[in-house]
Amino acid sequence: MLEIKTKLKSIRKEKNYTQGFVAEKLGISLRAYTKIENGETQLTIDRLGEIIEILHINPNEIFSSDICDDENKTKNIENRPVAEDSISLIQHYEETIVMLKEHIETLKELIKKK
Repeated sequence: MLEIKTKLKSIRKEKNYTQGFVAEKLGISLRAYTKIENGETQLTIDRLGEIIEILHINPNEIFSSDICDDENKTKNIENRPVAEDSISLIQHYEETIVMLKEHIETLKELIKKK
């Protein structure tokens, strides 16, 4: 699973925005924004909401595309015993459920702030 900071960085780069541009829009220093992307500064819900607005994205984009992105797991299923596959798949689904519940709570907090 990609972390939020990694997704923000990736989306920022896709949009050809510099860290300096985002920092300026946030009213913070370049170093302060760099710390956000590097995970050195705790990202608050309010700050995440501001960054989402600056990047002109739907909050779902931060949480969505990495749920089942491990192609290697899919490719290697044929080489493992069935029981191991079942346990691995169950663990993957349980982790995904926990992640999605966390994302739902974060989205609820973002909605409350608006």
